[in-house]
Amino acid sequence: MGAEEEVLQCCALYTAMGQREGLGEVFQGLLLVLEKLKQFASGSVKRCKDKNLEEAYQLLSSVSKGLWALDRSHVLPLVRCVLALQMETTNSSSSFLRLEKLVAKLSEGDESLVSEQLGQFMGSLDERIEALSPSSLQTVCMFVEESTLGRSYWQNNLMLLLKRIVVTFDVMSQDQMSRNEEWCYITVKTCLQLFKLMPKEVSPLVWEETGEHEPLQSILGSLVHIIMGKAACRDTRMLAGTAVSMLVNTAPEPHKGAATVWELYQLPNAGEGHFGMLSLPSGPWNPDGLERLVLMRGFLACCRREILSCSPDSTQQQGCLLLDVLFPALLILMEEQKDCLYYCFQVFSLWLQRLRESLHEIWKMKQNRVLAEKSRLLQGLTQCLWNNAESLVEGVSDFVHTSFQHLLEIYSLECDRFDDTERPLYGQFLQKVILMPWQARGRYFPLCAILPYLGPETVLDTYRDLPQHLLNCLSTNHLCPVASDVYKAILRQQRKVWTEGPWVGVSEEELAHKWALRWLPALSRALTSPSSSLQSNTSNYLLVWTLRLFPAAYALLAEGFQGGDPAQLQAWVTLLNVQKAVTGALPVGQETLERLSSCLFAKEDNVRLAALSLLCASPRTNQALSETELQLLKEFLPLNLNCDSSSFRQFLQASVRKALGRLRDSSLATLRQHTKSKACPAEEDPPRPLVQAVDFVEWLLQLCISSLASGSNYQRRKSALLLLAAILETSTDSWSPERKKGQPPRNMGALLSWARSKGCWDFFSKRNTLTLLSCLQDGTNEIRELASELLVSHFPAAFPESIAVAAFERAAEALSSPRVPEAEAGAVLMKTVLQKSESCTLKGLLAEANQEWAEGCRCLSFVTYLLGVLRVHVSRARRDLLQAARSAPIHGVVLALRRCLLEVPEVAAAMSKAQHVQRWRVFLSRLVESLSDAVQLLLGTLQSKQTPSCGQEATAPSFADMGNAIGSLIRLGKDPAQEDEDSVLLSEEHGLILTCCWVSVKEIGLLLGGLAEKILPLAPPVGSEPLLPLAVVKTASKVFQEILLKCRHWGAVEGCSTGFTKFCASLLSHPNPELQDVPKTILDQGLVLLSSPRSSSVTRRAAGFPMLFLCILLGEDSSKSRPLLAHCCRTLLALAGRPLSQDWNQTLDLPQVSAVHVLQTLVRGSGLGTALRQYMTPMMILVLKALDSPSWGMRNAAIQLFGALTVRLLGQNQTRDNSHGHDGVSPEAIFSHYPQLKGILLGELSLAAGASGEPQGGKFHLYPSLYAVLTFLAKLQPSTDFQDGSSGGFLEPLIRLAGNPIYAARAMAAQALVPLVPPMEYGTLLLRLALDLPQPEDTFSQNALHGHLLQIESVLAQALRMNCLSPDALFSITQQLEDHIWLVTSVQRCPLVRLAYLQVASLLVGKGPSDFAQRVWEAVKGELDCSMPAGKAGSSLIQVGAVTFRQLSVRFLCNEATRLEKLERAREVCSLLQSGHVDLQGAILTWTIETEGGRSPLLDQELQRTLWETLGNVLKGRTDPEFLKLFLEAFLHLSSRRCLPVPQEPLSPACAESRGILLSMVERGELSPDLQRHALCVLASLLTAGVEDFTVLERWCAVLERDSDPLSSEVLRVAVAKSLNTAGTGLVQRAREDAGQALRAMAVRLIATAISLLQDEDQDVRLEVSLFASLIVQGQPLSRVPSPGSRPWLHSNKGLVGLLHLLLEEFWRCPETFASLVRHLPNADLHKALVELEDQGAVSLYKEDEPNVYAEPAVFSRMLLPFLFRWLDQASTSLRLWESFRSWLKATGPGLLTSLQLCRVWWSTEGDTSLHLKALGCPKVHVAVTALLVKADLAARMLEMLERRQESSTEEIYFCSQELKGAILATQKVLAQHGMGPAVNLEMEQMGRRGALECVSGNH
Repeated sequence: MGAEEEVLQCCALYTAMGQREGLGEVFQGLLLVLEKLKQFASGSVKRCKDKNLEEAYQLLSSVSKGLWALDRSHVLPLVRCVLALQMETTNSSSSFLRLEKLVAKLSEGDESLVSEQLGQFMGSLDERIEALSPSSLQTVCMFVEESTLGRSYWQNNLMLLLKRIVVTFDVMSQDQMSRNEEWCYITVKTCLQLFKLMPKEVSPLVWEETGEHEPLQSILGSLVHIIMGKAACRDTRMLAGTAVSMLVNTAPEPHKGAATVWELYQLPNAGEGHFGMLSLPSGPWNPDGLERLVLMRGFLACCRREILSCSPDSTQQQGCLLLDVLFPALLILMEEQKDCLYYCFQVFSLWLQRLRESLHEIWKMKQNRVLAEKSRLLQGLTQCLWNNAESLVEGVSDFVHTSFQHLLEIYSLECDRFDDTERPLYGQFLQKVILMPWQARGRYFPLCAILPYLGPETVLDTYRDLPQHLLNCLSTNHLCPVASDVYKAILRQQRKVWTEGPWVGVSEEELAHKWALRWLPALSRALTSPSSSLQSNTSNYLLVWTLRLFPAAYALLAEGFQGGDPAQLQAWVTLLNVQKAVTGALPVGQETLERLSSCLFAKEDNVRLAALSLLCASPRTNQALSETELQLLKEFLPLNLNCDSSSFRQFLQASVRKALGRLRDSSLATLRQHTKSKACPAEEDPPRPLVQAVDFVEWLLQLCISSLASGSNYQRRKSALLLLAAILETSTDSWSPERKKGQPPRNMGALLSWARSKGCWDFFSKRNTLTLLSCLQDGTNEIRELASELLVSHFPAAFPESIAVAAFERAAEALSSPRVPEAEAGAVLMKTVLQKSESCTLKGLLAEANQEWAEGCRCLSFVTYLLGVLRVHVSRARRDLLQAARSAPIHGVVLALRRCLLEVPEVAAAMSKAQHVQRWRVFLSRLVESLSDAVQLLLGTLQSKQTPSCGQEATAPSFADMGNAIGSLIRLGKDPAQEDEDSVLLSEEHGLILTCCWVSVKEIGLLLGGLAEKILPLAPPVGSEPLLPLAVVKTASKVFQEILLKCRHWGAVEGCSTGFTKFCASLLSHPNPELQDVPKTILDQGLVLLSSPRSSSVTRRAAGFPMLFLCILLGEDSSKSRPLLAHCCRTLLALAGRPLSQDWNQTLDLPQVSAVHVLQTLVRGSGLGTALRQYMTPMMILVLKALDSPSWGMRNAAIQLFGALTVRLLGQNQTRDNSHGHDGVSPEAIFSHYPQLKGILLGELSLAAGASGEPQGGKFHLYPSLYAVLTFLAKLQPSTDFQDGSSGGFLEPLIRLAGNPIYAARAMAAQALVPLVPPMEYGTLLLRLALDLPQPEDTFSQNALHGHLLQIESVLAQALRMNCLSPDALFSITQQLEDHIWLVTSVQRCPLVRLAYLQVASLLVGKGPSDFAQRVWEAVKGELDCSMPAGKAGSSLIQVGAVTFRQLSVRFLCNEATRLEKLERAREVCSLLQSGHVDLQGAILTWTIETEGGRSPLLDQELQRTLWETLGNVLKGRTDPEFLKLFLEAFLHLSSRRCLPVPQEPLSPACAESRGILLSMVERGELSPDLQRHALCVLASLLTAGVEDFTVLERWCAVLERDSDPLSSEVLRVAVAKSLNTAGTGLVQRAREDAGQALRAMAVRLIATAISLLQDEDQDVRLEVSLFASLIVQGQPLSRVPSPGSRPWLHSNKGLVGLLHLLLEEFWRCPETFASLVRHLPNADLHKALVELEDQGAVSLYKEDEPNVYAEPAVFSRMLLPFLFRWLDQASTSLRLWESFRSWLKATGPGLLTSLQLCRVWWSTEGDTSLHLKALGCPKVHVAVTALLVKADLAARMLEMLERRQESSTEEIYFCSQELKGAILATQKVLAQHGMGPAVNLEMEQMGRRGALECVSGNH
C-alpha cells in the first residue's frame, strides 16, 4: 500500500473512531494532522509541501497529550502513515527531516511502537538476499544518516545489509546494462555512511581476526576497483576514495592506519597489499593518475590527525605520512593532473590545513622546523601558490586564498616556537605583491594573508600605491571582491591596533581622523569620480565598511561633498544612503530636504536614482513614508517613466518596490492598531498614514495603467509594467509557491478589504485587463513577456468570456501576419488564452473552428487545433509559397505551438495523466511529422534546380542558388503582365519568402529541442509506452541534421542549435540506451561526412555544420567523463593534421579546413571550456603548423582557431585597454598550467629568430607562425619570475627578432618582450639595449635599429607605468639616449627610426639630465623648420613614415610647451599653426582636440588667439573639408574651455565677415553633417554677445528650426542643442528683459525648438538641450559645470515643464506662444486610422517607423492641455491674442463633433470585440483619439469663453460648448468601457510653478 492510500485509510478510520469512541476532540485534531499529510502527499510544489509538514507538526504537538491517552491500536495507524510517507520521501532531505520531527514526536509516547513499525518497513527492504535498487539504497542511506531509529535498526542488522551491498556490487560488475552511474554512486555513498556513522560496528570486521571478513572484503575490493578503474565517473571515484579513507579511520591504532594508507598509496605500482585483516585486490591496474588524487583527497579529508602525523613504517620514528609520503605525491599531482586543477588545489589546501592541525605532533617527532628558510618544502609550497594564484579555473582562487592563510599561519607558529624574530618571508611576499601589476587578481590573496603579521601601517608605508590600486580594482568589476577584502582586512586591523594598548579609550572622532589620514582623499576621489562603476563599487564595497568600522568618518566625508556639481551631489546622496543603511536612521533637516529635492530632478540618472533610493529605502520595512516623501515621489515618478536606460528602469522598480513594501507593512501595523482600539468610535476617521498609503498606491496604479496605452513609447510602457509588477507583488494577497521571498503577509486580506471598501485597489478591473492585453500586441518582446507574466501570475484564473473570445480571434489573425513581431504577439496571446480561459469558453471557440473537443484535456484540444492550422499553412505553402508567406506563414503557428506546449505548466501535467497518454503520443507523432514536412518544403524551396548527388548530401545551396530559386517562385506567383523591377535591393517578395523560411526553420528547431527537454524526462504511466517513441525521436534528429547541414542563415542556425543542444542533452541523460545512441550516431555520421572527399565549393558550406558537433558535445553531462568529446577531438585533430592531397583545389571545401573550423567552434563554445583543457596544446601545435599551409583556407581557419585559443587560454578582455597587465595571466601561470606550451612557443620563436635578419640571395625568409606566437606572448601579464626561470629563455630570441624585415613582427616582438622580463630586470635590459644603439659612423641594419628602439620604448613605458626604475638607472638610460640624439636628426635618413627615437625621448623628457629635453626640442624644431613650406600635402618625395614623424614631432613640441609653461615655446607652436605645412597644422589641431588632462592655460590662450586671427582666412581660403572640420572643432574645443575672453569684438568687421560666411554655409546645407555641426556651433559662439542684426538672428533661427527636425541627422540635432546653449540662452535672457516684440517672438521660436528637442529620440540631444532649459528656467550663467552654490542641471522632462511654465509666465502676450503650443497637438485623422485598422488587404513585411520613436504625441497632448487652458485664461483680456485662438477654432472646431460621434459609433459596434482589442494595441488610433479629445476639450473651453463674453463663434461651428462637452463625456464613457483611457492621468495638469505636483487622480 502506498503512502497516500495509508493516509486516506487512516482518515477514514479516525473519522469512524471519533464518532464511535466519544473522543471526538482528539480525533478531530488528528484528522487535521492527516489533512495536512494528505496535502503533502498529493502536492507537487516543494515549498507548499514543506509548509504542510510544518503545520502538521504544530497540530500534532497540540494534540500529543490526548494522543497517548488513546489505546496503542488507535495510535498505530498514524505511526504507519507517517513512516510510510517518510519511506517515500528519501529523495528530499528537507521533507525527510520534517517527517523525522513527526516521528520523534510520536516516539515520545511509545518509542517501542514506532521502532517496531519502522523495523517492519525496513524489513521489507531485506527480505531476500538480492541486489538493492537505487531507491532502496537511497532509503537506507537517508535513514542511516538522518533517522535515529533507522540508524539503530541497521546497526542491529549490519551484516545483512553488508551482504546485500556485496550482491549489489556483484550485479553491477556483471550486468553492464544495469550498471548506471546513479546506482553505482548511491551504493558507494551507502558504504561511506556506514563506515562514518557506525565505526564501532565496522572496526572489528576490518582489524580483528575474529570478525566475519568476507562481506567487507568484497566491498573493499569493489571500492578499490572503482577508484582504480576508469569506468565510473569522477564524482563516484571521489566518493569511493572518501569511503575507503573513512574505513581507514576505523583503525584502533594510528600506526595501523598509517601503514594502510601507505599500502593503498603503493597499490597502483605494487599490485597487492593489506588493509588490516583484509587483502587489497591485486592488479593489473591501468592507472590514469586520477586514482592518486582520489586517494589523497580522501586521506586528507577523513583520516584522523594521529594517523596523518604517524610514520608509515613503524621502524622509522622520524617519518611522517603527511610530509614524507603525501607532500611529494601532492607536488607530482599538481604537475600531472592539469585537467583536475580544482580538485588538486582542494587537496593542496586540505594538506596545509591538516599540516596546521598536526604541527605539535610533527614538532615532537622531528624536533625541528617544518618550514625552515630556503627549505625545499617552503620553496615548493610558495612556488606552487604563486604559480596558481592567477588560475582561470573557477573555484581555485578560493583555495589559493585559504592556502596562503594556512601557510603564513604555519610559518608564524613555527617562528614563535623557534624564536625567529626576523621572519623574512613576510617582507618577501609583500615585495612580490608590490612588483606584480595591480590587475593581477592573484596578488591580493597573499596581501590579505600577510596583513595580520606585518600590520596595516607597515604595509601602507611600504606599499604607498595601495589606495590607488584598490580604486583601480574597483573600476574593474571582476576585481571588486578582492579589493573589498583587502580594504576590509586593513580597516579591521587598523581599528584593532588603534583601540588596543596605549590607545584604549580613544574616541570615535579621533579614530575617524586617523582613518582619514590614510583613506579620505582616495575615498573622496572615488565617490566623485566620473566613472559610474567606480562610484557604485566604492559605495558598495568600501563606504559600507568605512562607516561600520569608523562611524565618525561620516562627518568628514560629508564635509567634502557640499558642492553643486553632479559628482558632489552623487557622492553626497550615496553617503546619505549608506549612512541610513548602516545606522538605521538619518536626521533630515530643511536644507537636506531641499538639496534632496534638487537631486531628484537632476540631469544625471545616477544622481536621481541615488536620491530616489534614499527616499524609498529604510532599514525597517514597517517605517511609514512621510507626507513629504510621498509628495516627492509623486513629483518624481511621472517625469521619469520614459528614461532610456534599462538599468535605470530596473533600479526604479527596485526602489519603488521598497517604498511599496514600507507602505504595506506600515499600513498593516496601523490597521491592526486601529482595529484593536476598542475605545475608538465607529465614525472616527481612519488614521491619516493609512489613508495616504492607500491613496498613493491607487495613484500609482492609475499612473501605470494610463502609461501603458499604446500611444506611449517603449520606455514609458516598460517602466509602467515594472512598477505595476511591483504593485501586484506587494499589494495583493496572491501566494506564489515558486517565490522564496516577497510573499504577502498573512493579514494582507484585511488591508485589501479596507482599501476596496474605500473604492480603491481594483487591481483586476476590466480596464486593467484590456490594457495589459493591448501590451501583448506590442512590437517588442520585453513588453509582451512582462505583460503576459502579470496576467498569468496575478490576475484571476479566467478571463470573462467576451475578452477570451476577442483575444483568441485577435491571436488567430496575428498568427497569419508575415511580420515577425505580430506573429510573436499572436503566439503570446494564444498562450495567454489557453492559460486564462474557462474550458467551456475554449470548447465553444474550438467548436467554431471545427476542432474536436477532448473531454478532460483542454490543452490537448487546443494544441491539436493549432496543429491543424499548421497543416493548413504547410499545405498552402506547398501550393504557393509566396502567397502563403504573405497571408499564412508557417512561423507564427509554430511559435504558438512552442509557447503553448513548453511554457504552460498545465500541458506537462496533462501529458502525465494515464488516460490521455495515447492521444498525446499520437498528437506528438503527427506534430513531428508535420514539422519535418515543413522543413523539407522550406529547405527544398531554397535549393537549386540541380538534384544533389549522394556525395553532396551535406551541401548547402549557395546564395546564388537561393536567389535563383526564390526568383522562380516570385515569377510563378506574379501576374505575367507585371514587369520585374531591376533593383540591387531585395524586393518585398524576396523578403517575405526569406523571412518565412528562415524564421520558420529557427522556430521548428527551438520547438523540437524544447519538446525533447520537456517530454523525455517525464516517466510514462505504468504499462504505457513513452510519449516520444524512438522512431519519432529519430525523425526529429533528421530534421535537425537537415537544418544544420543545409542552412546558410546564421540566425536560423543559432536558434536551431539552441534546440539541438537541448535535444542531445535530453537524449544523452536518458536511461534508455537506444535514445543515448542517437546523438552518438549523428556525431559519427558527421565525422565520416567531414572526413570524406568533398566536391562542393567553399561557398556551399553550411553555417551550421560545425554547430552540429558543438551541440552534441554540449549535451554530454559535464560532471561525468566525456567520451564523445574525446573521440571527436582526437578525430578532428588527426583529420586537420592530415597532409593535403597532391591535387587539392583552392576553390573546393577541404576536409582539413572544415576540421579546423569545427575545432574553432568547439573552443569558442562557452560550455566546453574546462573540458577542452587537455586538447589546448595539441591545437596550438596544429595552428602553428597550419599557418604554413599552402592553402589560403587552411591559413584562414588556423588564424580563427588561434584567436579562439588565445581567448580560452588567457581569458576574455575585461577592459578596452590593450596595454600589458590589464588582462590575461602571467607567463609563470600559463606555463605552469600548460607545461608543454613553453617549449612549443620557444621553439617556434628560436627558429624564426634564426631565420630573421639580412636577406639571403636577395630574398627574405618569412616565418608564417611568428606573428601568432608574438601576439600570444604580448597578451600575457608582466612576469613575476624570480626563481624558476620559466620565462627567461624567451629573452634572446625576442631581442634577435628586432632585426626582422617585417615591420609588424618587429613591433609585436617589442610588445612581447614586456611580459617576459621580470620588472626588476627592466633597468638592466634597457641599459643593454641603449648601449647597443649605433653611432653614425657605425655599420648597422636599419631594421635592427628600428626594432631595438621599439623594444626600448615598450619596456620603458611599462617600467615607468610600474615605477620600478631607480633614479640612477633612469639617469643612465637617458644619458645613453642623449648620446645617440643623432637618431632624430636628418643624419638618420629613415623616418621610422627617427619616429621611434622620438617616442622613446618623449617618455624620458623631464626624467633625466635637464638639457636633454632642450636638445631634443632644438633638433625636432630644426627638422620641422627645414621641412617643406606650407602647401599641398604630399607635394614632395614620398618617404614612408615622414608624415607620421612630423605629426609626432608637433605633438612633442605641444607637450613640451605645456610642460614648460613658457610664452616663447607657446608662440613657436602657434607659428607652426599659422605658417607651417598643412600636416603640421593638422597635427596641432588634432592635439588640441584630443588632449584633455594637464593642459597649459598659457598655450591654450595663444592657440585660441591664433585661431581667432586666422578664422576668416581659413573660411575664405580653405577648400579641404577635412582640414576645415579640424579647424572648427579645435576652435570650439578651446572656446568651450573659456581660456580667455573673446579676443575680437563681436561687432568687428572680421567677426561679422566670419559670421556671414558661416551663416551662408549652414543655410545652404551642402556640407557634410559633421562639418555642418561644427560650423553651426562656431556660428553660435560668434553670436554670443552684442549682435543686434535681427536679419542674421532670423536666418540663424530658421536654420535651427530646419535642423531640429526629426528627419535631420543626429549630429545636426546635437549641434542645434549646443547652439541653443551657446547663443540662445543669452538671446532669451535679453528677450525677458526687453519688451521688443521681434526679439520676444524669436525667443518663443527658440523655446519651441528646445521643447521639440527635449522629446528627441537621441539621448545626447535631450541631455544637451536640458542644459539650455536649466539655464533659462533657473536663470544661471552659461557654464558646463554648476558652481558650488548653484542648483544642478535639470532632467529633460523637468526642463520641458519649466519651459512651458516660462512661456506662460513671461511670453504669454506673444501671439506666437499659442501657435508654438498648439503645433505640438498631432494632426492625426481618426477616420483614416480606423479605416487602416479595418483594412484586411495585403500586409507589408515591415512596418514603417516614425521619424521620432521616442516622442509621445498623445502623452504630450494631455500634458499641454492645462497649459493651454491657462493661456486662454490669461489671453482673454487681449484682443490681439483673442484673434489667434479664434483662427485656430475656425480651422479645427467644425469637424470635432462629427469626429466624436464617429468615435462613439465605432466603439459601440457590437460583435467587433476583436477589432476593438486590435485598436487598443494600435498607436495611431490611440494618438488620434487622444488628439481628438484634447482638441475637443480646448475647443469647448474656447466656446465657453466666447459664450461668456456673448460673442458668436465662427460660422462653421454650429454647436455650443455644452453640446461639445456632452459629446466629450459620452465619448469618454464609451472609450472607458473598452479600456481606451487617456494617455496619462492629469497629474501633469496640476504642475505648480516650480514643479510641485498636487496629485489628483483623474480616473476614479
